Amino acid sequence: MFSRPRPCQHSRISLFRIAFASLLAIGSTVSAKQATTPDRSHAIAEEAVAEAIKLPPGYKRDIVLRAVSRNLRWFGQPVAGMKAARAMTDLGVTEVPLGAQPRPPRFVPLREVFPSGNCDAGVWRKEDGGEAKSPKAREDWAEECLLTRDFHYIGRPEVALVKTVATGLRMGEIKARVLAMLVRSYGQADSLRFVAGEMERDGDALPAKSRAALAAMLAEPESLYRLGRKDEALVAARVTTRFQAKAGLIELLLRENDPGGAMIVFETLATTPPEFAEDCDGWFSPLGGLRLSYLGYPMQPSTGLGGLLDLLPGSAFFRKVCPNGLEAETAVGFLLAAGRLDAAIVRARGVENQPFLLVSAALSAGEARLITGERDAARANAIEAGAALPEFDPGDSVSPVVSDGMSVMTSTNVVGGPSRNYGELSGNTHRRFEVVRLLAATGAVAEAIALAREQPAGALRAVALSAASAGLAGLRFGDQVPILSGIERSDL
Repeated sequence: MFSRPRPCQHSRISLFRIAFASLLAIGSTVSAKQATTPDRSHAIAEEAVAEAIKLPPGYKRDIVLRAVSRNLRWFGQPVAGMKAARAMTDLGVTEVPLGAQPRPPRFVPLREVFPSGNCDAGVWRKEDGGEAKSPKAREDWAEECLLTRDFHYIGRPEVALVKTVATGLRMGEIKARVLAMLVRSYGQADSLRFVAGEMERDGDALPAKSRAALAAMLAEPESLYRLGRKDEALVAARVTTRFQAKAGLIELLLRENDPGGAMIVFETLATTPPEFAEDCDGWFSPLGGLRLSYLGYPMQPSTGLGGLLDLLPGSAFFRKVCPNGLEAETAVGFLLAAGRLDAAIVRARGVENQPFLLVSAALSAGEARLITGERDAARANAIEAGAALPEFDPGDSVSPVVSDGMSVMTSTNVVGGPSRNYGELSGNTHRRFEVVRLLAATGAVAEAIALAREQPAGALRAVALSAASAGLAGLRFGDQVPILSGIERSDL
């Protein structure tokens, strides 16, 4: 997840980092009001535009100008932002049409972006104004609007609508699939009781295979627990041969703040390991293991996960599968999800050659603390994140390789040759900009500007300066707030 920079990346310690370390030791108390003036904000924005315009004309410069323009237009510097947009090859008309006034974007709900005439007109309603009345027509409507529609981006419909559809369907394969949807995608006790009631009322009319599948779903440990039958759920978890059934109950118990119950189920995993159980990371990986980092995040932590982290070291089974404890990235992720911000930072500090692990932990903690009004603590976190940033690693250049007399470009390692250094991950590059913005937003304006100017001249420095300008406008949160724009390593 995080890049592993080469040792030479840490050989140069700039004066900027020495200043950061000193501020971290004594605590920074610079306030935004003391450090920022409108003229200074404008000057930083103009500097960002000037840095971007220095780049050679072409597609990559346009990418940088677009990021700079957005960060300035959307966060308080519309004039400088328009200047960056109009410097693009197409004069930025795709960003701001000629004659239009710059304004922040409005994020339209994806359900409005991807409407469905048949499905959004109401239950059983059709786009032509008609209504699905016959059993077959209703099954067709349910299949189109519930069973095959992609809800990934637009969000699932209200559970009441799904129940209404299920009630209006005849017993058959389509109704069985809608009932299964209520169990899998919703799972609340009311939904489970509804499904059980439908099966008791006329379950014999369902196809035998569908009836057996629904009965098995209702007997899953998670379903039993949601129905208030915890003891039966624990027994079911003990006897099941499916890792995911146990993992699902562990996650549910932690959401319900029952780490003790989660540990009972965890101890039974010895007989049902995950698919990739060769090492500790396989047991706790989100790819097939226990997906515990999704239970919370710094602004809304999982108390149950924190309780489990306290209990795990006392488990002989845990010590067997993780003799050295949780892998560093996993541990930091769990601690952040549990709201243990300082512990996450301490754990990240002890990891060598993974500076972005500390950068990410301090950045997450700083953003969370700024939201809750802990400005001084957020500033200290931002300063530590900035001090931990390594020099940017562009990676090895792509060199031509001669193959069958032809010169071709390759981005992979050559057999028999040295391993190629792919450089800094794009996600880590974006963290550079986020650290700069957080520094400015917490009042460490001088440090934000210094860090932005320390970035390699050109694209990185231009976007970093625009991030500093954005930070001076403060951090805002909400579904209509634009995100900070950045660039990827491939854009350099």
